[in-house]
Amino acid sequence: MTTTTKTADGTADPPPPPPAPSRASRRRRALLGVALAAALVAVGGVGAAALVKSPAERAARTAPPPNSLLTAPVVSRVLTPSTVARAVVYPPAQFDVVPTAASAEVTGLFVSKLGVRQGDLAVAGRLLAEVSGQPLFALPGPVPAYRDLKPGSTGPDVAELQSALAGLGHGSGEDDQGSYGPGTAAAVTEFYRALGYPVPTTGATTQQAVDTARKAVDADRRTVDGLTAQKEAGATAPPPPPTPAPTQQPQQPRQPRPPTGDLDRQLADARKQLADDRAALGKAEAVNGPMVPAAHVLFLPALPATVTAVNGAVGSPVSGALLSLTSGGLAVTGQLTPAQAAGVRPGMAVELLAEDSGTTAPGTVAQVGAPTTAPPAGKVITLGGSGAPAGSGPARPGAVPPGAAGPAAGAPDNQPGGQSYVPVTITPDAPLPAALNGRNVRLTVLRAKAGAPVTAVPVAAVSTDAAGRTSVTRVDPAGNRSTVPVATGVTADGLVAVTPAEGARLRDGDQVVVGK
Repeated sequence: MTTTTKTADGTADPPPPPPAPSRASRRRRALLGVALAAALVAVGGVGAAALVKSPAERAARTAPPPNSLLTAPVVSRVLTPSTVARAVVYPPAQFDVVPTAASAEVTGLFVSKLGVRQGDLAVAGRLLAEVSGQPLFALPGPVPAYRDLKPGSTGPDVAELQSALAGLGHGSGEDDQGSYGPGTAAAVTEFYRALGYPVPTTGATTQQAVDTARKAVDADRRTVDGLTAQKEAGATAPPPPPTPAPTQQPQQPRQPRPPTGDLDRQLADARKQLADDRAALGKAEAVNGPMVPAAHVLFLPALPATVTAVNGAVGSPVSGALLSLTSGGLAVTGQLTPAQAAGVRPGMAVELLAEDSGTTAPGTVAQVGAPTTAPPAGKVITLGGSGAPAGSGPARPGAVPPGAAGPAAGAPDNQPGGQSYVPVTITPDAPLPAALNGRNVRLTVLRAKAGAPVTAVPVAAVSTDAAGRTSVTRVDPAGNRSTVPVATGVTADGLVAVTPAEGARLRDGDQVVVGK
């Protein structure tokens, strides 16, 4: 308990000072400071020692790791020698359709109806478009429509019209193939009615010729009938009465009849005129009736065809190509170096691969061409109006449907731009899918038929010594290496066939050295 004292004036005295530390206490504090300083020096020394490396230690830490062997397994498989290159897939032909007027009455061309959109398939008999009220449809046939097909027409274009209509269920009856007769006219009538359009006819001129010829025939028939009746009346008339007696009153004189010879001649002339006029009527009727204007029909070598472009809308004027279509299966042209082409022959099997999608397709080498620098491309054919070729443009890559990758416009991947390559035409075993249109794909030409499986190793595993002997280095599970002499055979896909020599053995799954 702390006590305070007061002085005479009443103020408190200050407390007494604390006692001074003893000598032992001061010694303990000094020893504690020395120990702490020693500990700090020791820790700093250990850290500095960890940071300081000798030259030998530094070289050891920065040196590359020791060499290790790269190995690959021995395999047993079929090796087929092959050549790998690039190829371009494209349509063999693109048809640009430029409509024309179907008759002189049409003074302007406007799109009045569209039956297809871009990407649609144009099939036989389908309405593609309507231009100024006139239909435009597609039919299969190798000969483009270059004229109006009407009664009396003959030729291969008539034959393809008959075949196309027959394929749609409209037969041409007894008409000869390639001859537009009554049966073909009836088929045309049925087709237009099924399409929902009035049947075009040859026009007022031919109909007027038919009407005139028919009137002449009718007049000739009446003349012949009259002369025939007159002749028959003369042949069956009763004999003249006997001469009357003098006492009898004389009879009135009879009208004279034309001589029999004159009547026969008149009848013969009338009959000849009737025959001539009937022949003229037949000719007039033969060229009159239902027809197919060239402006209506689009003959394509193969259907269905893909609509690659529609350049117009309903109500817009027609300017240039209204439609673009690609017909026929996709074509493939491979691009080989001259060295590769030396080992490729027609008839060799090929495999196509689109790397991005994994799509594969087999085929056959059809033709090996001459070196060129022009990129592979199909034809662009302009059809004037609706069928008549207005000219073929220069070769260019075919049209590509929406979403497809663009065709390769230059040299293949393994050729510098503009450098010569050897084109090789490929015939696919089956029609290629539309997704490959415009693609640059990998082409593998199988230069030999597949044989029996062989023992094979990577090409890098085979080494040759100074004496020309070939061998591989085998590594067992313990890491021991041994040299196996081999004879090499066919090479394909980075592998080479090997046959162990001098009694050595290689088994499927053995590991061989391919590098370090």
